Amino acid sequence: MKRFLDLTGNIYPDLVKVFYTNLQFSGDSFVSHVKGVDMVITNDVWTVVAGLKFSGIRINRGNLGVIEDFNKI
Repeated sequence: MKRFLDLTGNIYPDLVKVFYTNLQFSGDSFVSHVKGVDMVITNDVWTVVAGLKFSGIRINRGNLGVIEDFNKI
């Protein structure tokens, strides 16, 4: 018996499940494929959806000494 996607209401749990099942990390983006549609979530898209902002000093091995009271743990 073939099961069809449940497309009732405001949220479609079956499409969400397929989206996360097919989700992969490619380069610097998340990519998924649902019902013939490729979806790419870049850093710019993710920051808008999550309500995040890129600001301040980027932390890397080269500048850890510059940031006062930085706890590596």
